[in-house]
Amino acid sequence: MPHLYAETLLTPGLGVTFQWRYQHNGRELIEILDDDSPVRGALGSAIDRYERTVFELAANKPTLIEWANAQETLQDAADARELRLGGAHVFQQSIELLQGLQMMTDKEEDPARLSSIHHHIGDVMGFIGQRSGSSHFLEQAAMSYEQALELRTQEDAPLDWAKTTYNMAIAMQAIGMLEDETGMLKQALDAFKQAVTLIPRNDVPEDWAEAMSCVGTVLYQLGTHRRGARTLEQSVTALHNAQSVRTIDDNPYGWAITQNNLAAAMQGLGEHEEDIGALEASIPMYDEALKVLDATKLPMIGAMVGANRASAMIALAEESDYLDMAEASVKAFEDLDSLFEGTDYATFQAKARERAEQARKLVRSLQV
Repeated sequence: MPHLYAETLLTPGLGVTFQWRYQHNGRELIEILDDDSPVRGALGSAIDRYERTVFELAANKPTLIEWANAQETLQDAADARELRLGGAHVFQQSIELLQGLQMMTDKEEDPARLSSIHHHIGDVMGFIGQRSGSSHFLEQAAMSYEQALELRTQEDAPLDWAKTTYNMAIAMQAIGMLEDETGMLKQALDAFKQAVTLIPRNDVPEDWAEAMSCVGTVLYQLGTHRRGARTLEQSVTALHNAQSVRTIDDNPYGWAITQNNLAAAMQGLGEHEEDIGALEASIPMYDEALKVLDATKLPMIGAMVGANRASAMIALAEESDYLDMAEASVKAFEDLDSLFEGTDYATFQAKARERAEQARKLVRSLQV
């Protein structure tokens, strides 16, 4: 069930909204374009460039140029600005081309193709919206997916219907996070659940696990909004179910994302219920995720999971009075402070320093 973007990495450790999605290669989007179209090759290159970068879902960027200029990464040593602007131009061309195909496709004669075009317009809009933090593009994506669903039925094309519903849920989830709107997160949860019911677990287990992982992620986000133990318990269950299907060998990054999110849900439940056992269980889960992730290739992802681990250590030290745990969390956040030094991620560095000071205060209180 390929699509342009996939899952959210939960990063409560630094208290900053951070989005990174392990992605499929977007080839389905490219395949709808003619072989001789100049946009096809350029779009492929743009997707390859942006798919494995990290990004912060922050301020709204209403135009493609503002979005391009806002993109930052620790990984590119080339002329980033030129590449970013070129990528934004390609996405604009893609939208215009797909909208042209939409105008030329008759709803009565070929509803399936028109539905597919609407879906792919949603992909491009959503791709831009996630990286720019633009509610405008995300809303346009959700609207395009809704138009696609109007031309499809669950009975005639269950997998296509599930794929479009799934991507619509991702757009809604991003809007909910950006706007801090629980109503939109609830809509995203309902859509994810609908998609899960139509994905055959035995035939496409990875797709099913991916969708179930998203159910667990949104439940976590709702649970932390509501401070609700029941919702967090449901999140843990959903993520356990997803992880029971995924394997490190078949999808190491997908496995690591689910493992991190499961640990975050367990940590959230432990903090809410003041449950030392749940907090203790979350730390080795983060350790296992870090073993799978290659921090040299994905430095920001390693940093986010490491921050989660350190925050779980602080929470455990607060509940258990473990001095050594508090001291270890100080060192972990100081390391993160050093990692962000000299980068464009000043917000992350400030949060790391704030959490390090919190840990130092805890150490001093435990030494008395």
